[in-house]
Amino acid sequence: MADKSYLEKIFAEWNASHFQGMLHPPELRWNARLSSSAGRFYPKRASRWSLWPKTPVIEIATYLLKEDDSEKWIRDTLGHEMIHQWLWQLGRPYGHTAEFRKKMKELGVSRYNLVPRRRAVKYQYHCPSCGLAYPSRKRIVMKACGRCCRAHAGGKYDSRFKLILDNKLPSLEALGGSVGGGPASRDG
Repeated sequence: MADKSYLEKIFAEWNASHFQGMLHPPELRWNARLSSSAGRFYPKRASRWSLWPKTPVIEIATYLLKEDDSEKWIRDTLGHEMIHQWLWQLGRPYGHTAEFRKKMKELGVSRYNLVPRRRAVKYQYHCPSCGLAYPSRKRIVMKACGRCCRAHAGGKYDSRFKLILDNKLPSLEALGGSVGGGPASRDG
């Protein structure tokens, strides 16, 4: 299943069923080094001096092959990355925009992969306004509560809702197992 033709087959299926065949085939790769995300999309760059590839690239993490229901997760991840490509080809912002989320619903794919649920969180933050807890694997510097920013600041960053560090959580070894917690709040 880990050969490139498997990704090409899924790409062709998604392209025909949800993108009317408009996506140009990117270079599809398995990446064993991806560990904090399930996939990523690189747009092509016109400059010959650029370090970016000459054609778009979609990479899928090989760890997905070891997961239960791996085909589902691989399809989900590839579909997600194809939405980034679709928006990029249309010349639109290709981050996790409202248009991106709408297309995600149409395809039935998710934004988060398995990794945030499998890896230990190290820090616990909360919103000073609503009290919502934000577990995180990394230190957070300039993040604010998304719910409060949307409700009270038009979706823009507002320092009134800057996340506050509650504590650094104990390590996995100290607990003798894994730390739970939902996906950490993140952009991107």
